[in-house]
Amino acid sequence: MSSNLSTPADPLSDSPSNVAGEDRGIPIRLATREITAAVVWTFAADVLIFRLATYLSIAIFLVLTPILFRYAAQNSPHRRSLAICGALAGLVALRLLWQGSPLAIFSATVLVVAMSMAASGVVPFVMEGFLWFGRSFVTGIDRISRYRLTSQAIDQVRSHHRLASVLLPVGAVLAFGGIFVMANPDLVSWVSGRVQSAWNLTLDWFSNFSVWEIPFCVLALTIGVGLIRPLRPHLRFGDHSENQPAVASAESGLYFAYRNTLIAVATLFAAYLCFEFWTLWRRDFPEGFYYAGYAHQGAAWLTIALGLATVSLSVIFGRSLLADPRMPKVRWWAWIWSAENLLLALAVYNRLLIYIGYNGMTRLRMVGLFGITAVAIGFALVVYKIATTKNFWWLLRSQMLALTIVVIAYSVTPVDYLSHRYNASRVNSGYSAPSVMLAVKPISDEGLLSTFCLLEHPDPIIREGVQARLAIRQAELAASGSTHWSEQQGSTLRLVSRLADHPELATRFASPVDRQSTLQRFKDYAMQWY
Repeated sequence: MSSNLSTPADPLSDSPSNVAGEDRGIPIRLATREITAAVVWTFAADVLIFRLATYLSIAIFLVLTPILFRYAAQNSPHRRSLAICGALAGLVALRLLWQGSPLAIFSATVLVVAMSMAASGVVPFVMEGFLWFGRSFVTGIDRISRYRLTSQAIDQVRSHHRLASVLLPVGAVLAFGGIFVMANPDLVSWVSGRVQSAWNLTLDWFSNFSVWEIPFCVLALTIGVGLIRPLRPHLRFGDHSENQPAVASAESGLYFAYRNTLIAVATLFAAYLCFEFWTLWRRDFPEGFYYAGYAHQGAAWLTIALGLATVSLSVIFGRSLLADPRMPKVRWWAWIWSAENLLLALAVYNRLLIYIGYNGMTRLRMVGLFGITAVAIGFALVVYKIATTKNFWWLLRSQMLALTIVVIAYSVTPVDYLSHRYNASRVNSGYSAPSVMLAVKPISDEGLLSTFCLLEHPDPIIREGVQARLAIRQAELAASGSTHWSEQQGSTLRLVSRLADHPELATRFASPVDRQSTLQRFKDYAMQWY
């Protein structure tokens, strides 16, 4: 592990320059910004995470985070990384507003750490991000231990009249404002009511105080300070450079082993791809075709093969082979094998689409699509490494970053809505097999929004089954009553609005027994396509 040894000025350090009245060249207001950001961070974490702990409140906290980081930043940010992380954070916040999930919360946590790194001028690589977050607690303790009010600091405030420049205007406004209020009875009543409301709110706040709130706030403050002002130097894994270091030309003892391996696997892949395209690239499958085995389990095994090829190609084109003058001859076989791996990735997509086309889309199949995409990107990065002679650490950082972005992309994708919109569309077109996913799979509120097009379906079992499922959710929402503002979800509000346009559902399925029996009949009917 290597580190960046440049150490910026620290406004809270105990160096002799501070004793001279400077914070090592950094103005006092920077330390004030740091403390202000830490206080706002802790208060926001207490209210939005500890007390409310809803998807909406976490979205608000996520939006607030980059503002605090930039407000208290000491160094110039890494603008491109900060812009990308900010855009992803906006998408995750919108996802939390619409239909939150634990995965979206995980993405929000990752992006908070990434934005802390970018705001400090560091590229947010994944491994460094784990180290960054792990150090934040220690960093926070170190920073907080330096917060102190010395007589010298008070003298500096007095000498610059900063305290007076704030307190005198505030005092004047309060004094004259109070006089103006007392001169108007209506304003007296209005202000009294607002003061009473604020007092009641304060009492409610303290009445809901938890014994765990103080430890949480201390932890939030410590981590927050560590993320706002991280320790220097910033540590990085591996080599700082991206390119493979130049080495003297020398023949590799494994040259023939690597060459023969590439020829063997390229030949094997060519034979298998011919078999794959001959047997599965058609839609007229025989009766009783084993969809789960070929299109589900088979796709998983082919994905493993693609991942193994990624690792193999990375190992073969290590430093020893790249220094071999005969390497260009071997690289041609690598390009052939890479092209075959691209065809293999297409074969995996084809198998997944076969399964989806048979009985519909599900969350797990969407995971499969994102997963093979992540593997394909990883393989493409290996090919790029070979073509540009990037080093191992560049490859590892890039692949982990690509995987993280794919996970975040999945977390912000409206998976249920897209899945069941596809299923409902196929059922409406006359192909009933995807109705099994509408009958037996869990469906979130955003997924239910896509099923309203089936309320008039000609098949009475499908039509009434969908109606029953919507009626069950309508009854659940009615029983839950009004919710706190922070618990609102955009998909739920939209679903309530759509259900209000169909009052016949509540009338048709007024009895819970009718709702459940109708839905069970729908499940039994649809299981023929499972």
